[in-house]
Amino acid sequence: MVEVLRFFQLYEAVIYFLIAVGVIVYAWRFWLAWEEGRQAVYGLERTSAQRRLNQNALMIFILLMMGVAVFSLVTFIGPTLAPEIVLPLFPTAAPLLDEDGNLIEGADGALATATPLPTVDASPAGCVEGSLIITSPTAGETVSGETAIEGSVQVTNLGFYKVEYARAQEELWLTIQAGRSPVDEGALVPVWDTRNIPPGEYVLQLIVIDNSGQSLPPCRVPIRISAGP
Repeated sequence: MVEVLRFFQLYEAVIYFLIAVGVIVYAWRFWLAWEEGRQAVYGLERTSAQRRLNQNALMIFILLMMGVAVFSLVTFIGPTLAPEIVLPLFPTAAPLLDEDGNLIEGADGALATATPLPTVDASPAGCVEGSLIITSPTAGETVSGETAIEGSVQVTNLGFYKVEYARAQEELWLTIQAGRSPVDEGALVPVWDTRNIPPGEYVLQLIVIDNSGQSLPPCRVPIRISAGP
């Protein structure tokens, strides 16, 4: 199951593109069949056109349902069942050895490692009090177990919003929950279970997409997740 979710997350955009192409192709065939049926003179022609009309309509429906299924897997089911699949632990770097088999150390005595990944920009520049903001947990707060994420989403032309998180050392966002209704100083995520998330430094992100498909600057809050009692 984990590998299936990983596949859909990696190739989500490609899958949506292929589905869109399929819908366009079958919609064109549907229109051709409809025109043929409208212009048919004999009953046999109308029956054939109706059959192809139904087949194309069924394929369009199946493709749309596939799109909904992929979106649900990636956005809702994946984060709930296996959050670790899109937020992997950093692999342990293998020690670097010289030609004589001795460990190579840095100037400060630390073991040499590969170039670190860019850290997440945790600037709160996109947060707007009372409009687009995460009020709990607060910046720098440590959370564990089940916790709530509270804030406000009060913007014009709201399409939908989503709350995500990522490691502070890795620009790889994982959706916790999404919604379409405005929130006024309430729960953006009523219950966020952090028990299966490795302890460490993280960044919460509240991002809003308006009804024209444009993303507003994200509101970000740095937090720490602990292993709990």
